Amino acid sequence: MPFYTMNELLAIDPAADWCIGHFNVHNYTTLGGVIRAAEETRSPAILALGAQAYRHIGMENIIALCRSAAEQSSGKFALHVDHARDLKLIGKALRLGVSSVMFDGSSLPFKDNIRMTREMVQMAHDYGASAEGEVGEVPMPGGSRDDIMYTDPDQAAEFAEKTGVDFLAVSLGSIHGMKTSSMDLDQELLKKLRSIGVPLVLHGASGVTEDAIRKATRNGLRKININTALKGAAVSRIRERLAQDPDCDLLPLLESGREGVRALAAHYMELFGSAGRLEGCRVSENTLPEHMLQGE
Repeated sequence: MPFYTMNELLAIDPAADWCIGHFNVHNYTTLGGVIRAAEETRSPAILALGAQAYRHIGMENIIALCRSAAEQSSGKFALHVDHARDLKLIGKALRLGVSSVMFDGSSLPFKDNIRMTREMVQMAHDYGASAEGEVGEVPMPGGSRDDIMYTDPDQAAEFAEKTGVDFLAVSLGSIHGMKTSSMDLDQELLKKLRSIGVPLVLHGASGVTEDAIRKATRNGLRKININTALKGAAVSRIRERLAQDPDCDLLPLLESGREGVRALAAHYMELFGSAGRLEGCRVSENTLPEHMLQGE
């Protein structure tokens, strides 16, 4: 299998001063850009799949595309199902070969979130995959600061203990789908959550300032999710190409979009501190420009 679990990617370098980048991919324009960035920076990376990708080309097709690309790459990647709310979908993805899954029960009553996440964790571990859950709620696109439900440390500790998740997504002040990087994070809350002992995840990082990301990496974050910013980078480069050549053919346009994704993903890998981590890799091969920094 060409994919690693998220636990194995963290094990590449035991230092706690860096984060794994999670990059949502939807087609080869985005996938190819992320893979090229990872190869160039020698960075481990998570290829993440969500509902947009399934609607765009189908779950079977996007997983097959990611597998083929990873097999041909010198990089090391996890293939992760993001924000799934259906255990049947998670089961299907695991059968198709993903190496990591997330059940998003953040909008459910707390006890139901625990129950369903625990079931997801068992499914994932049966397949040798890593499992992510969420406590607190990061607003979806269109949400505001008033919609943020910050993670309660006591609930997070109980959730981690009762579910056995490998990674825990927490709400620190970010919002999904933001196209500008303007949000700060509650660093004191993050320091409290770090004591739980489970690797912590930030969703909606496209809208978070770089300074906040740097501080959060020092304060305990281990996985950071990027989606909206990558799509924006692709669109920006395509627009630039069309402005220069209105009659440009489709394939050169897609190549321009892929280059935009590559450049921004590489920037984030440097920002997260994951660049160069593959040089000391000990994981078994047999295991499973500023204008672009605008808007998961």
